[in-house]
Amino acid sequence: MKFRAKIIVKLKNKIKDSKGEAVSAVLKRIALEDEANVRTGKYFELEISSKTTDGAHFKLQEIIKEVLVNPVVETAQILEFEPVKELLPESGAVLE
Repeated sequence: MKFRAKIIVKLKNKIKDSKGEAVSAVLKRIALEDEANVRTGKYFELEISSKTTDGAHFKLQEIIKEVLVNPVVETAQILEFEPVKELLPESGAVLE
């Protein structure tokens, strides 16, 4: 079975976000927002294979911990985690 995950990785609140501060400054300079508090992040979409939902979730947690996040300065939030609907080759029908 395949599973699709959508994850956002952000700097921890106590970590200075230079890119976010730069965006905030531009918003103020062009008079769109005087008090913007912008925090930037990274967005990931990935598909993983596993025989079970629990196995896929465990694998996803390992990917986040080992590859996507620097735990010293970043946090991750899983926005979506669901099985991928696959098409059957001959009929075009959707397999749930």
